[in-house]
Amino acid sequence: MIHPRTELREVDPVIGSGVFATALIPRGTIVWATDPLDRYLTVADVKALPPRVALDLVRHTWMTREGRFVLAWDNSRFVNHSCSPNCLATEFGFEIAVREILPGEEMTNDYANLGLQRDEHFHCARGEHGCRGEVHYPDGARLRHAWAAQIAGTLPVVSQVQQPLDFLLSSDVREKLRMGVKVRERKRVPRFEPLRQAALAID
Repeated sequence: MIHPRTELREVDPVIGSGVFATALIPRGTIVWATDPLDRYLTVADVKALPPRVALDLVRHTWMTREGRFVLAWDNSRFVNHSCSPNCLATEFGFEIAVREILPGEEMTNDYANLGLQRDEHFHCARGEHGCRGEVHYPDGARLRHAWAAQIAGTLPVVSQVQQPLDFLLSSDVREKLRMGVKVRERKRVPRFEPLRQAALAID
């Protein structure tokens, strides 16, 4: 579930739609957490879909460590890439704001942190300061230390800010956050290559 103080808006004709904050979202806020309405699909589940449906699913999902496709039921599937993201995915089943997100600011993540394949790459259309231009699979290995450091530096303030999505966290995760946790670097799982190639071949 995406943070309630967000809405879907058009970014521009090139990027399309994105998720924007409608109010201040402080650093340390949980901005997305998995919930019972999200769908988790195996490779077999996706292979059984019609090719055009599989194409749309591949574009709007990411991979778990176990290799399952995650399809969010709400606007969180429209969160766009940025090479300087204000949100990052953690190992605890939620994403966190790693810096303050101002009202009207777009919420972003780095797609290299969300399961790119070894031969997958795309052009970043943003052109922001620090933009890598092209986003590649090896970026994940190169940047994972920096992502882990950002998350580790942010987790201690989680208990100091309002958390509308707290009810979605398990008691175990709540206790870990209360006690302080060491962040492990996220293991990236490549998407299922034959499926993705077949899906992208659809006109």
